Amino acid sequence: MNRVLRIQAYRRLLAAYTLNELAFMVGSLTLALLVYRRTGSAFGATAFFLFSQFVPALISPAAVARLERRRPRAVLPVLYWFEALMFFGLAWVAMHFSLSAVLALALVDGIAALTARSLARAATVTVTSAAGLLREGNAVANAAFSVCFMLGPVVGGAVVAVGGTSAALIADGCLFGLIGFTLCTARGLPEPEPSRASAKGRVRAAVAYARDRVVISRLLWLQVFGILFFTISVPVEVVFAQQTLHAGAAGYGGLLSAWGGGAVAGAAVYARWRGLPSRQLIVLGAGALGIGFLVMAVAPTIAVALVGAAIAGVGNGIEAVAARTALQEVVEEQWMALMMALNDSMFQCVPGAGILLGGALTALGSPRAALAVAAGGSLLVTGAAWFALAPLEATDGVPDHRFSHLSGPDPARIAGRSDPDSGDGDEPLHEATPAPVGRHQ
Repeated sequence: MNRVLRIQAYRRLLAAYTLNELAFMVGSLTLALLVYRRTGSAFGATAFFLFSQFVPALISPAAVARLERRRPRAVLPVLYWFEALMFFGLAWVAMHFSLSAVLALALVDGIAALTARSLARAATVTVTSAAGLLREGNAVANAAFSVCFMLGPVVGGAVVAVGGTSAALIADGCLFGLIGFTLCTARGLPEPEPSRASAKGRVRAAVAYARDRVVISRLLWLQVFGILFFTISVPVEVVFAQQTLHAGAAGYGGLLSAWGGGAVAGAAVYARWRGLPSRQLIVLGAGALGIGFLVMAVAPTIAVALVGAAIAGVGNGIEAVAARTALQEVVEEQWMALMMALNDSMFQCVPGAGILLGGALTALGSPRAALAVAAGGSLLVTGAAWFALAPLEATDGVPDHRFSHLSGPDPARIAGRSDPDSGDGDEPLHEATPAPVGRHQ
């Protein structure tokens, strides 16, 4: 781990990533509380989720396509400073509440946040891969994420309790300002070559690239179904703790804490065993999630349920980073930013379906039934990953384009066609770009 921390550019990106995740957790909690308290309705909370996460996930890939060929040292600070302005604006709106204003600012900030995250991850892959330290870099970042996931809600709740909603939002704005300063003074960030390709053609080609590469498409589809089942428990746990186990608010808090502690332990497990084949790490993480949900589903007491939540948290801490690392290892560098954008968008879109499914199962059946479905689905994903990712053993750590028998036609040729909707003629992307970067992250 010390080797990757010696890279100055990685240290700056890691600091930005850690502060960003902390700010995201604090901001999400603060705004969710603000909207619910002022509207007093589930409709308001749902609208906030749609505008802050779901809609930005649909738009951000196009934004990434427009910005990926610009210097990260110039683009990333601007995006984070823009987020700072959005949160200062939200702090003012919190004092003069308007739901439409909150939703509009949350939407714009969500697009900027997801775009910045994808570009920062792509830059991190480039920096660490050049030194042969991709897995080490991801292990450190995963540990930072897990700690922020566990502490973020505590910090956010404390700031809101002491200083109020506006103070928490102002603090978040200051954090984003600090992130921008950290990156604008960084040295050694990647210097991408410019491209005249249109954003629309670039996104279309990225989708084709993901579809036609067998390993990449399987990784993405497994993550879609995995996240769907992994997030069923999110709306279930509060009902499960308070009504099924009669453990009250303390029991629900205990489940969240057990999950967060397990995620930190899972991050440590990944860091220790990161050299294992990606398929084995993904199966280990998904399997632990399935077992954890199963223990919770049959738990007779809150103590047993806490054990199940901790096991599931361990799986969460392993599976998410293992799957993302596997994706990064098989994607060619010129597609990295857009693949990270598609992956990050998926992580924001799919949980909504999982949460709805969990709520419906609980309403129609019981919390135990919902957790049982989560367990069964997670274990099915575990088995599917073992068989579907067998080709990953052959390509482990090697860019996917070296294995032409696992790929379809080169989608760069698709993007190379002139886009009739663009105002200028597009150059072929394979000539304009350089050849060889919820609970879940």
